[in-house]
Amino acid sequence: MKILVVMTAKATLHLLDGEQHPSGFWAEEFVVPYTLFTAAGHTVDVATVGGQAPTVDLTSIDPANLRYVRPQGSPDEDEANAAEYVRVIENTPQLKHPIAVESLGEKDIAGYDGIYVSGGHGAIGDLPKSDELAQVLRWAIAQDKPLATVCHGHTALLALRDGEGRWPFEGYRMTAFSHDEELVTNMAGRLPLILEAELTRLGARYEKAEEIWDSHVVVDRRLTTGQNPYSSKALAETFLQELAKG
Repeated sequence: MKILVVMTAKATLHLLDGEQHPSGFWAEEFVVPYTLFTAAGHTVDVATVGGQAPTVDLTSIDPANLRYVRPQGSPDEDEANAAEYVRVIENTPQLKHPIAVESLGEKDIAGYDGIYVSGGHGAIGDLPKSDELAQVLRWAIAQDKPLATVCHGHTALLALRDGEGRWPFEGYRMTAFSHDEELVTNMAGRLPLILEAELTRLGARYEKAEEIWDSHVVVDRRLTTGQNPYSSKALAETFLQELAKG
């Protein structure tokens, strides 16, 4: 099978107070699914807006930050995970020369078995603003392709509308990075949007884990969603199951 992974190309995020905050893609949200996809024998292409090489959010490869966010983990595990994320990122050629979303056509999308949208706060800055990405996702929906998004990758869905101007995922059960989780980041109160609020406003039946940072995955029809970085493994495993259904 062939999977298209869509990622943010933004290295910073413009906050409400005017700060250009260092950002990018979240390492775990790319590395864990990519590793599982390729281990299952699938070909993986990476695409970004403009074909720019994506930038990893440095906090996502900092063991101290991983420990701060989820203190129930172990320091040794955080060190090992961060080292593995760096190793995979440095050795994945698709990240150095991604496909430009703008170059993808309807026939190109037909050649993929599914599309996965990775996250990171940087996604807020470019994914919902790309008309070309919205068109790629419309083609995928029309072709009944399985879609998966995690954390802030859901921003790619926000601008989608069908021929009647309605959001195509209205009424879907889904999860995404929660407002409670946003409140414990260092950007609380300064973000241009809160995903939980935006998805609910558009008509999603939003769900989340009982505790922040817990893994939570929801499948509704052809859409698989994951709540946060720690949902990446379960999301990828579930998405592979959905792909196997054809």
